[in-house]
Amino acid sequence: MLVTFNNDYLEKLYHKQKVPGKPRYDQSVVDIFIRRIDQFIAADNSGELRQLKSLHFEALKGDKQGLYSVRINRQYRTEFRLSYDQVELIEIVTIEDLSNHYS
Repeated sequence: MLVTFNNDYLEKLYHKQKVPGKPRYDQSVVDIFIRRIDQFIAADNSGELRQLKSLHFEALKGDKQGLYSVRINRQYRTEFRLSYDQVELIEIVTIEDLSNHYS
């Protein structure tokens, strides 16, 4: 799968670049976030991710319809969009947010 970012802050976190200001997330959350993105990259398609029950892969509803999420931990989840490139025959994951699940 090809991973793109629609959130500059999260892209910098993934690439372990310095981000300005006070950290938004605990380092343990960032470490798991990076592992999740690496799992996206290693997967051939979203079906492989859906089979990993520990990710809690789900389609979001309401004002977040069209987005999907996987869990980081009990509090946080990574929200993303899925699309498909017909020319390259590859599924594309666009990372949108790392959100507090209960806020």
